[in-house]
Amino acid sequence: MKNLFFATCLAAGMGTTPVAVAGPGDREYSPALVSRATTLTRALDRRIHFNEGQYIAVKNLHLRMLAERAELERLYSNDEGERDAQLADAQQRYECELNSLLHPRQVIAYYDLRNNFTAHRIK
Repeated sequence: MKNLFFATCLAAGMGTTPVAVAGPGDREYSPALVSRATTLTRALDRRIHFNEGQYIAVKNLHLRMLAERAELERLYSNDEGERDAQLADAQQRYECELNSLLHPRQVIAYYDLRNNFTAHRIK
């Protein structure tokens, strides 16, 4: 009986069409920012290989990070020292959040990628 119930649930789940749902804050961001976050997420996904949940979470993280960076650059445009300190704090929060989203092997791959990153390798 359990097997029949499980098979029915599995078949019902496979027969449904997934619905694309906008993220909680997607409408708040400009199309350029969303495009940039998508590009960053795809580039990272090609090297680290996210599952679907991770991909969505990392894309949302990129959206927040890019929006925060733009806001910090706007707020501290006249004070380079404070701007750099705030951007460093934002980068640290990004790294911390990203680490919490990734599996241990992915964290190692991310740090390896980050440590070996050079501008001419971007494709």
